[in-house]
Amino acid sequence: MAIQTDAPVLEVKELSKHYALKSSQALLKAVDHVSLSVREGETLGIVGESGSGKSTLAKLMLQLEKPTSGSVLLHGTDLSTVDRKEMRAVKRNIQAVFQDPYASLNPRMKAKDVVTEPLLVHERLSRKALEARALALLQEVGLDESHMHRYPHEFSGGQRQRLSIARAIALKPEVVICDEPVSALDVSIQAQILNLLKELQKTYRMSYLFIAHGLPAVKYISDRVAIMYAGQIMEIGSRETIFTQPRHPYTYTLLEAVPVSHPSQRKRRLPREAERVDMSHTTPACPFYGRCPNRQDVCASVRPELSEHEPGVWYACHHPNTIEKEITS
Repeated sequence: MAIQTDAPVLEVKELSKHYALKSSQALLKAVDHVSLSVREGETLGIVGESGSGKSTLAKLMLQLEKPTSGSVLLHGTDLSTVDRKEMRAVKRNIQAVFQDPYASLNPRMKAKDVVTEPLLVHERLSRKALEARALALLQEVGLDESHMHRYPHEFSGGQRQRLSIARAIALKPEVVICDEPVSALDVSIQAQILNLLKELQKTYRMSYLFIAHGLPAVKYISDRVAIMYAGQIMEIGSRETIFTQPRHPYTYTLLEAVPVSHPSQRKRRLPREAERVDMSHTTPACPFYGRCPNRQDVCASVRPELSEHEPGVWYACHHPNTIEKEITS
């Protein structure tokens, strides 16, 4: 287990990203007033259905997009206030692993050049030192010297993701944002990559923001879990709390969607009404109102705020669940 502290390394405060829609005057609120923190040495999982805003949140935290409002902070420093020189240090300390390694790797670069490219930008190393560092990085992720001169298309999907991970750790960052890093891989390969990430976290004492729509992977690797829906955080808690005592009805819905191997383990499912999710948030209703089995009149008129109801247990719901639930898969 990685050494953890309560000190936040990376934070977002009231972070929003809105897009103008050509078809109307409404705004698509892909991320809407999100606040959360990634602590030193921990893995914070972000879970939600496709279109919930997870990847947009990752882009904002990586400074790949500018927020409409709110802030991203590294060790308490608002990244919107840093100059170009300081931003180089920021980018050194925040790295990423994406879902499709083939799309994020330069097809014209050999593996040794892929993993040492960050070192060329941030460090002055001789060619011999770069070669040695490239080999060491490849070996750390389960590749070897025979892979040094191969191009990305000559690797399997799992090997390409290992190559992406090697590049991400080259500068020994404090935070690695993993955006669906295993969702495109076979199940057996997923387990290998997850184990690799855990081992590297121990070695480098990194923090992870682990984004996924698959709950088993999040349960395996995360210390805390945040549930995201329609651009907002619905619930945040420890892995144990989220997976055994989910408070928000949407969290419970996600857990119920995970297949189980035996009929005796199947519990009642919440209704999934075919209502379009309002990402413009033009009404005061809770964003989950149309699909929620616990909804009451207040839910249509007063949007619940994310608040701490018990130590370490945060959720945005007027009528939370009290049902215990545990994933067995």
